[in-house]
Amino acid sequence: MARYLRWAWDIPCLGPGVRVQRISAEFRSQASSFGFWSALRAFAIRAIQRVIDFKVLRAMCITVVAPGFLELPAGMSADFLDRETLRRMTAQTKYDLTAEFLDDALAKGDECYAVVDGAEPAAYGWYAHSPTRMSDGMLVQFDPAYVYMYKGLTLDAYRGRRLHAIGMTRALAAYRARGFKGLVSYIESDNLNSLKSAYRTGYVDFGRVFIIRMLGRLMTFRTPGCAAFGFGIAPPSRTGDPGRGEAAPPDRWSGPTS
Repeated sequence: MARYLRWAWDIPCLGPGVRVQRISAEFRSQASSFGFWSALRAFAIRAIQRVIDFKVLRAMCITVVAPGFLELPAGMSADFLDRETLRRMTAQTKYDLTAEFLDDALAKGDECYAVVDGAEPAAYGWYAHSPTRMSDGMLVQFDPAYVYMYKGLTLDAYRGRRLHAIGMTRALAAYRARGFKGLVSYIESDNLNSLKSAYRTGYVDFGRVFIIRMLGRLMTFRTPGCAAFGFGIAPPSRTGDPGRGEAAPPDRWSGPTS
């Protein structure tokens, strides 16, 4: 709800009464869709974020392939994309893939699984086998028995057809066939739409990671459930190589921001 609070506060032309009405309407809508307590927790997180840089990551895994998400829409196919296809995608802004990102991802062995409509990738997700940078430079670490899923995208023209869920489920089946236990990932706790979609696909929570930046210092904490999956957030390696982070994610870390 604080997301809406911030949105309302940023519209100075509206009077206090109108802002409150809009906030209240948005909150009721979210509570109706996701439940009162989920909406309230999202409000609390966003409220804290107005004061400090604060994130709560919900750590999740999926190990069971849901048959209902294996079937592709007519005329579509799905598979891991080759380098040539990925290079072509970097020339099209709609795919949100830069040449720098692609070079880094491929150099560390990451793979991209996509649902393809004819010759056009319609939805994709990236899958990593080694520590992987978040957008802020921190490293996501995890047990190598699992594969880390990140950076999913569905083109606007294909939204609403559950292509992300289908692609992820088919990628899970492929990795299970290779001997991996399943996929791990995270979603920010106030991203209620993405959480609902993940649970529908079969993801389950196994822990939380808290990230706080305050007074020039960065602190991370993880709940005990993360240890079984080797999951945690660590500071970036000094070498700049995301594959050379700390040997194991710490339960607690504190240090200066870069």
